[in-house]
Amino acid sequence: MKLIKSILYLSFIAILGTSCSKDLNVDTPDQFSDDNFWTSENNVRTYNWGFYALFTGFGTGTTADFYFSTLSDDQNASTFQNFALTAPTTSADWDWTYVRKANIMLERISQVPMSDEAKKHWNGIAKFFRAMDYFNKVKTFGGVPYISKSLDVSQADVIYKPRDSRQLVMDSVLSDINYAVANIRVNDGDNVVNRDVALALKARICLFEGSYRVYHTELSLPDADKFLTEGKDACEKLMTGKYLLNADYRSIYSSMDLAGNKEVLLYKKYLAGVLTHSVIGYTNSTTQMSGLTKSAVEAYPATDGLPISQSPLYQGDNTITTLRANRDNRLLGTIDNFLCYNGTLVNGYSSSTGYRPSKFLNPASNQLAPFNETDAPIFYYPEVLLNYAEITAILDQLGKLTFTQGDMDKSVNLLRTRAGITKLNVTGGGNVSAGAIAIVDPKRDADVSPLMWEIRRERRVELMMNGFRYQDLMRWKKGKYLDRAQNVEAFLGAKVPDNGKVLRNTDGYIVPYATTLTRTFVDPKNYLSAIPTAQISLYPSNTLQQNPGW
Repeated sequence: MKLIKSILYLSFIAILGTSCSKDLNVDTPDQFSDDNFWTSENNVRTYNWGFYALFTGFGTGTTADFYFSTLSDDQNASTFQNFALTAPTTSADWDWTYVRKANIMLERISQVPMSDEAKKHWNGIAKFFRAMDYFNKVKTFGGVPYISKSLDVSQADVIYKPRDSRQLVMDSVLSDINYAVANIRVNDGDNVVNRDVALALKARICLFEGSYRVYHTELSLPDADKFLTEGKDACEKLMTGKYLLNADYRSIYSSMDLAGNKEVLLYKKYLAGVLTHSVIGYTNSTTQMSGLTKSAVEAYPATDGLPISQSPLYQGDNTITTLRANRDNRLLGTIDNFLCYNGTLVNGYSSSTGYRPSKFLNPASNQLAPFNETDAPIFYYPEVLLNYAEITAILDQLGKLTFTQGDMDKSVNLLRTRAGITKLNVTGGGNVSAGAIAIVDPKRDADVSPLMWEIRRERRVELMMNGFRYQDLMRWKKGKYLDRAQNVEAFLGAKVPDNGKVLRNTDGYIVPYATTLTRTFVDPKNYLSAIPTAQISLYPSNTLQQNPGW
């Protein structure tokens, strides 16, 4: 119920912390009155609820961390999606509201009559959210102006400061999240940010930034190993037996109530008449669904743990029945046991690729958008295990340690066991096997070891439609996977017979979009979003620099 409370507090909190997108100066922090607000820990807690809107979860419309994040090689939306070709005038991501809100909180806590322990805790909460918000900005834009205090209109020199380097911003983010981990309470109530949640965010941040610095060598960013080492430590602090995998892969994505779920560190609560979402509605209506791609479906291993290109158990994709036979249980829980597409509807359902997403369905929920009530996981144990595996494998690549069978068994193999597929064996030299068979996937990129390829495969299939894939490709420097000419299978669907209405290629696979529609990934342009041009025009000439290629 805590996250529901945060929504109810939003209009009140806006009085204290609202700001315009970049100016940071529209509202002053004392409109409610500092003298009569910052007077108790309970008021600080009330102020803190406004930050929880940063957790998108299932969203409230067609923007969400799950399902609706369709710009990737995993899904094809019902209408063609392309990269922006020109820099936009505005962007909702170029917004410092929550940064200002955190800075105000950090500046006021010292005057609140409460214990030193409480002050450290709430400073940690403010720094947690400031770190999270800046992390999201860096993923989108790279370096941004770093603001560490609340500002008023007289401070134009700071309001309109140039972009700080990615290195400076992310070092500041790491400092903030480290303070949060050291000072946030282990337990401050049910379903709120606590020390474990801070550790999970730290692991997410450190994997992203550490791997970005490893693969984007053109940026010459230092300290990749520092981020990765600290991320590994954060994961290990969560891998002590406190959190456990549920038997059912779908359980955290299709539950009416995630309270007490041993797989979930933090979740967003939805409740009829208070806060609801649309994810079920859009996968259970006559609106055409954003189906999984041929590329995504073929990523799931067979039950013998081998890629389908190697496995004798794979029965081919001539029908949905043969495609699902002897496959990873996560595939069976993610797509339905029938195909539906233009000209061949099932109960009125149609998918852009023929594959009907079923991962989020729950018959007990109101099935109509926007009235769905299932809870959304925000931080959850499978991501921690995947973060640990990938971080450790990269540190192995860097020569900092050796990735062992023990590392595999306590991370990826836990997920594979639940998925009903054979475990991976580490055979040395960056190689792996399933059973006694060495994995040699013909689709593997030459610059990626078999070990890393299989860890990335696990991340892809375990977190399918969870909103990670796009940014994973960005940090791996694999933008080409989003290019229609370079990754054809990301723009294909199921193999189906001709019905006179569905567009297919010569091999019988659904083609969701006209062949005249192209998506070209431009390097380095498309690795970062453009700085909105209206913001650039607000600054003194040549102060706010645009990203490369825009």
